[in-house]
Amino acid sequence: MLDGLRLWNFISGSLPLGNLVGHSFELRTCQRTLVLSFQTNPFLSPELPEHELVVGADAYFFLLETICGLKSKLIGENEIVGQFKEAYQIYAASTIKDTRVLMVLEKLFKDAKEIRTQYLIGISQKTYASLTRRHIFQKAKANHIVVVGSGALAEDLINQFKKKAKVSICARNFERANELAKIHGLEVLPWELRDQLRHVPYIANTVGTNHIIFDNNFFETWSQQENRLFVDLGSPSSIETHLDLDRGVVRLDDIFREGAIVQEQKERQIALARAAMINITMKRQSLFEEKFNKSSELFSPQNVSPVRYI
Repeated sequence: MLDGLRLWNFISGSLPLGNLVGHSFELRTCQRTLVLSFQTNPFLSPELPEHELVVGADAYFFLLETICGLKSKLIGENEIVGQFKEAYQIYAASTIKDTRVLMVLEKLFKDAKEIRTQYLIGISQKTYASLTRRHIFQKAKANHIVVVGSGALAEDLINQFKKKAKVSICARNFERANELAKIHGLEVLPWELRDQLRHVPYIANTVGTNHIIFDNNFFETWSQQENRLFVDLGSPSSIETHLDLDRGVVRLDDIFREGAIVQEQKERQIALARAAMINITMKRQSLFEEKFNKSSELFSPQNVSPVRYI
């Protein structure tokens, strides 16, 4: 069954929204956009930005490496798991889904959990959220932070910040922002009033978009505050400013550089993990083929309730 997998890997922000049709699964992260389908071309337009196409068992192995954090600039980081699960839940709830793709994703979660447990405990470098916390508290001594965005990374930041400071949230998704506010005891700043954040000294942005949200005029006012820090984790970046790390603006590349060192022992663990991934992928291919041959109609693209991921 794995032979039917088609995985497109795009640079983050290069694939326009709304370019997909059919039963494909899509994952957008700060480093890449992945599109997974089974035996179909899911794109509305034949003209695609530069990309890598991976097929069959190689696609499954690529996904395993990705969800285990081994394709991240921060090796072993955990945010990718939450991003995968969030994208999975959206796909599983869709009226357009392929049960074969769902089954692959289910097994991917199970296999990734096994790999992380056996080989990658202790390998995880500091995540985006924990490195941001270091800047916010150790360097800036913040007592009130506004988190911009409402996705998995935003919630990770909230969990990092809320025990040490007051946290507010500002997000386009009104319902999700209010849900997070209720769970974590936050103040909600309306998205339409986000320009008022120019008077807030400590901001952590997680929104990635091709449109500028915080422009030079915003930062001209914001930078007049004596103590300040703006951490931009969005990809593509939605800020426009000449300010840099020395002048209070921390970009995603700064975070990557801070957590980029992999020690020799960690490299050995990673090598063992990749070897185990090869074995798991071969085993998964064999099991899928056996099950698919016995009951091919089980995997037909139709709307059925997905099984739970582990």
